[in-house]
Amino acid sequence: MKNVFKCGAISIALAFSILFIFACGTPRNTNSNTVNTNSGPSPSATADETASGRELYKQNCAACHRDNGTGGKVTIDGKELDPKDLTSEKMKSRSDKRLTEDITEGAPDDGMPAFKEKLTESQIKETVHFLRAALQKMPSKTSD
Repeated sequence: MKNVFKCGAISIALAFSILFIFACGTPRNTNSNTVNTNSGPSPSATADETASGRELYKQNCAACHRDNGTGGKVTIDGKELDPKDLTSEKMKSRSDKRLTEDITEGAPDDGMPAFKEKLTESQIKETVHFLRAALQKMPSKTSD
C-alpha cells in the first residue's frame, strides 16, 4: 500500500513540475545588441530594458518630446521646434524598424538630431521598447 501512495505522490509532483515549467515559459535573452527587424511580432520589453530605455529617453528625448511623449512647440538652443507627438496614432503605427531609423538618422529639416554617433544600436532598441511599452502603452511593432 505504501508503494501505491509513493507512486501517486511522485506522479502528482511530476505533473505539477511540468505545469510549472510550461506556465513560466522560457527565459528571454536580453543581451542582444541587434535590432529586431523580422516580420513576426516583437517580444515585449523586459523590466531592465524598460528601465534603461526610460533613462535613455529622459537624457536624450524628453527635452523635446516631453516626459510623456506628446511633443509640441519648444525652444531648444534658441531654435523653435515642434517635435512630433510620439503617442499619436501615426507614430504608434510606425514599425520598430522605422522608429529605429528615425532615431538613428534623425530628421535635420525638422530639428531632430541623429543619434547614431551618440547611442549604440542596443540603446536605441531600449529607447524604442520604452516608447512602445510606457508612452504608447502597446507592444513593439516590426512592420509598417
